[in-house]
Amino acid sequence: MTKVERTVVCKGDEYEVACAVRADCVTSPVAEFLSALKEQTWAVVSDGVAPLSPDEQVKAHSWLLAAIEHFANHCEFPHVGDRNQLMQGIWEIKHWDLRVSFFDTDGEGNYSPKITERIHTGGGGYCPLPDFDDYVRLGTVFIKVTAKTRKHEIDSAIQVREEDLEHDRK
Repeated sequence: MTKVERTVVCKGDEYEVACAVRADCVTSPVAEFLSALKEQTWAVVSDGVAPLSPDEQVKAHSWLLAAIEHFANHCEFPHVGDRNQLMQGIWEIKHWDLRVSFFDTDGEGNYSPKITERIHTGGGGYCPLPDFDDYVRLGTVFIKVTAKTRKHEIDSAIQVREEDLEHDRK
């Protein structure tokens, strides 16, 4: 059986960053999101948050690709505020109110949560990035509308992670 085809965003010096694929072997939330941003057609409205204008979509697309490339090559994002640890080894890339969840794997369907302790600073703090496995997968996209990430967004990211890893186990 052939492994599922994933959209590879960047093969860097440190990590290969690709878009996770759902159980149907076709649906890839982040690949679809990046494509829609590039085409300036992403029109999600969530809880009263207006969709991004075409210019904002172009800027968000460029920023995300540059941030992911930097991460894939340097094991870090351009700024400490560009990422955050959520729960159960799910992390997020942050840009404006946009969030892209991600996780790591060995490429064989194995997964061990990478969790770090928050470092508190005068501005609130941050979680240092751990040493991720070689393959980083982008899972889901959501708009942050509350101070804390909603449970259903984390649950969705975990579900996509499980579906994506199952492809590598086959």
